[in-house]
Amino acid sequence: MGFPLVILFVFLGRSLTLEGSGNGINEYIGESNWGIFSDHPEIWSRAVSQIFFSLGTTFGIMTAYGSHCKRNEPAFLNSCVVALSNSMFSFISGFAVFATLGHLAYLEGLDSVADLEYSSFGLVFGSWPVALGTLPGGQHWIRLFFIMLFMLGIDSAFSFMEAFLTVLHDTKLFHDVDRKRASLVLTACAFLLSTLYATDAGLVFLDSVDYYINFVIIFVGFVKCVAAGWVYKIETQIKCLGSKIVFVYIATTFGSVLLACAMWFGVGNAAAGFFGLFISYAMGIAYVGYLMKKKMHEDPTRTWSGMLFDLTMGNVMKLREDLVSSVGHIP
Repeated sequence: MGFPLVILFVFLGRSLTLEGSGNGINEYIGESNWGIFSDHPEIWSRAVSQIFFSLGTTFGIMTAYGSHCKRNEPAFLNSCVVALSNSMFSFISGFAVFATLGHLAYLEGLDSVADLEYSSFGLVFGSWPVALGTLPGGQHWIRLFFIMLFMLGIDSAFSFMEAFLTVLHDTKLFHDVDRKRASLVLTACAFLLSTLYATDAGLVFLDSVDYYINFVIIFVGFVKCVAAGWVYKIETQIKCLGSKIVFVYIATTFGSVLLACAMWFGVGNAAAGFFGLFISYAMGIAYVGYLMKKKMHEDPTRTWSGMLFDLTMGNVMKLREDLVSSVGHIP
């Protein structure tokens, strides 16, 4: 990753000196339009899927890399370092890109960066070469830029390959398969599938896959959170509290959110959605409280605080306890 960092700071230094760069940076961090989050709600899912993709979350990449770490490796600290480094790289890159877009808007006589017809891959290929091309020996800097893109692409391929191989070797069927042969087969399959993107319709295929994979990775992330926060050790939770309390609480939590979403997006009224969320959740929790009170009558040793903790945080804290023995400190 050292080479991309060097290119980034060269790009940043040059773009900040270009005419009109200040206007671009002002539109990057100087102006706020919070209404866009309600006017275009798809921004939320795109932002989540982008950070998931950037970090490798839900792809199994971090899990695969983590499996090569020593036991008791500080997983929490490593996670913070990876996440903060990734976000910092993206934040700094934004300055470089918007400074260059401000320069392009200046050259074309436009009032705003938003008037530029750049998006997706055009944003990369339309901004970086412009700034690097203004340096002495600019064509060589542009060549280095494309070498950097190639290296980043190969680096991503390594990551996906490692995740796939780790999953395969964790199964009984492929546990004894030679890693080199498995890598060769996977690489050949990936190469054949990727030829689609080398055709004239490559960008169309890429946009289509990118659009639908966004929903997949968000769904996988949601399922993982449910598994960690609700499903893990649920049999112990049921044994402790009873199945009725546990499942009514789960139905209340998820059902109220689904009802609120249906009212919000179906009726088109955010206030109706929040009202539905509050009423349905309050009714469900009231019923859970009634069931807990009956449980305490059956077992006088039970307390409100103890049962509430077991219901809301019991399985999560059990997961934390089981993980601490392997990955070190977890807050």
